[in-house]
Amino acid sequence: MPTISSELQAIFDRERADATTDTSADAGAARTHTIRMHGRLDALQRRTIELNHVTIECSRGCSYCCHLRVEIRPHDAFVLAEHLRRTCTAVELAAVLERLRHNLARIASLSADEHIRAGIPCALLKEGACTAYEARPATCRKYHSVSVATCRDAYHDTSAPLTGEIEDERVRLAGNAVALGYAKGLDDSGFDAGLYEFHFALQRALTDARAEKRYRHRKRAFAGGA
Repeated sequence: MPTISSELQAIFDRERADATTDTSADAGAARTHTIRMHGRLDALQRRTIELNHVTIECSRGCSYCCHLRVEIRPHDAFVLAEHLRRTCTAVELAAVLERLRHNLARIASLSADEHIRAGIPCALLKEGACTAYEARPATCRKYHSVSVATCRDAYHDTSAPLTGEIEDERVRLAGNAVALGYAKGLDDSGFDAGLYEFHFALQRALTDARAEKRYRHRKRAFAGGA
């Protein structure tokens, strides 16, 4: 097991404590709270990368990881859904919903393990880029690859075992300190902090008008999936 530094433990504890202040029934205020957490996550990982001179090989147009199974938490799903409502035209949003329905149909027959490397592109991926990058969930924000070759090999041969390093452990732990600390604080406060498959959670956040209200009242956000 990796050793967690006292600095990262302190960050985890601060995020956990900060999340317990997110008790308002106002959904907009809660989304703002989550967006601020995203900013802290980004800043800490940038600092970790710079201080440790980590070479990150991710770049625009490199989207191998956008074909993996992704799981997100309700607070991230609601931020992303609101971003799409605010920035997409009616036609664009309808197209997103159609891609979500299409992917969910493909995923339905797969186990979680089968889905991990089934090569299904994210519904928000277009021409190799995320169309909602600034509002992407913590799971996506945390991920940084140090080897595009390893990602490429895994993408092109999904049955082969992974070879070579993908993530820098220091960067990964920094992201987890913020994201998992925040999630733990929400869980401590009685909010649904469970992980849901990305397409399922986003589709429900976009189409179920009661989901965010249920969540704010400390009930399970998305029924019928995980």
